Amino acid sequence: MKNWRVVLATLVAVVLVANLAVGTVAQANDAFHIVVEVMRLVQREYWQEISANTLIQGALKGIMESLGDRNSRFMPPVEHAQFIEHVTGAFGGIGVAIEVTPNGLLITRVFRNSPAARAGLQAGDVILLVGDKDTRHLTLQEITGLLRGEVGTPVTISFFRGQAANFHTVTIMRERVVAPSATWREHEGFGYIFIERFGEGLSADIELALSDLAHTRGIILDMRGCPGGLLDQLEAIAPRFARGQVLAQIKSRGGRVEPIPMNGVGLGKPLVVLVDGRTASAAEMLTGAIQDTESGFVIGTRTFGKGTAQRIFTVAREIGGVSITVLGYLTPNGRMIDGEGLEPNLVVHPVPPQFLPPLAPLVPNDLVLRQGDRGENVKKLQAALIAAGLMAGTPTGYFDWQTRLGVIRVQQREGLLADGVTSPEVINALNTLLVRPPVHRDAQLEAAVEWLRRR
Repeated sequence: MKNWRVVLATLVAVVLVANLAVGTVAQANDAFHIVVEVMRLVQREYWQEISANTLIQGALKGIMESLGDRNSRFMPPVEHAQFIEHVTGAFGGIGVAIEVTPNGLLITRVFRNSPAARAGLQAGDVILLVGDKDTRHLTLQEITGLLRGEVGTPVTISFFRGQAANFHTVTIMRERVVAPSATWREHEGFGYIFIERFGEGLSADIELALSDLAHTRGIILDMRGCPGGLLDQLEAIAPRFARGQVLAQIKSRGGRVEPIPMNGVGLGKPLVVLVDGRTASAAEMLTGAIQDTESGFVIGTRTFGKGTAQRIFTVAREIGGVSITVLGYLTPNGRMIDGEGLEPNLVVHPVPPQFLPPLAPLVPNDLVLRQGDRGENVKKLQAALIAAGLMAGTPTGYFDWQTRLGVIRVQQREGLLADGVTSPEVINALNTLLVRPPVHRDAQLEAAVEWLRRR
């Protein structure tokens, strides 16, 4: 019996190998035909049902991975849509930037010329409902999914402004909106422009920013953390910051190197560029052009080192798309960016936040103290109340009526029973008042201001 099983197993193995050996699927020199025939073979012979879309996605993924290029890859439908949205900053929605808070969805920014702006929404408004969904019980991703959607579809939101009693409900038609790619302000007498991405709206943002900051004595262009974006937006804004006739040099198929022409006039005033290890792609190209033409001074740390450009191709809506590297680029003077990055003119590393001690020693939260008590723990409580501005005088170690009043003030702030007796909730709330937020210093921005002041 044992020998029979061995023979049967051997026969099965031989049959499988023999079928594969004699079933030639295609000529070796016809790569496309081979892929198609193998997919048909799998659909016909695989022991479980498998869809053509699954096989196509697998084939595309394998093709892109075979290139060994981190930037050339297959993207399934959701990732493909998210990637295009991230690069361009364009999506179907109402045009607001949002932040989740315990009171509801806080609008932090309303985009220019957006449906939300036309509906009268303002930064500081708090959205309580999207449709019939309470935003206080949803994640940011869930809320974003409700606000965004197909262009031409309506969304109803209920919000308040200032006080919850000032309640409004509006229905807004979704449109294709473009998120701002840059923000700007005046900083210590100089213009400060932060480029978040080279998205569709960047050139318009830069024109408006430079107009608003025309009166300043110099410009700080902050591209820290900027991942790059659209080449046409780079070409549109580069002449405003870099002088010269060449924006960059392109390396294309066959080893050809040719310039990207530019009629750069520069700012006509001092320029500082801030970069770091996350400054990449188009942001690096602009940095390299500014450095090579001596149009500005670069401060920060070495950039990321992405010296290639990709094109995004949509294969099919239900399949996804591919990102393919189509060219590499060098700075105008021929400096390599890819894999190396750019060294700033002045290296300034970020400074970690400084954590300050509490205003007074924290009070143990397991204490139950009331009027008439004495001791060191009462003295700690009094020192904390005085430091928090809830009690006057000096710590005595005796729980008097002033100490009780200080505890009541804590309880009233927190909506607790105002009986003047400490509890873990009261002590935790008091300790929170004693903790000081960390001090954040932007050493790179400080260096930029100092450099501009010396010009």
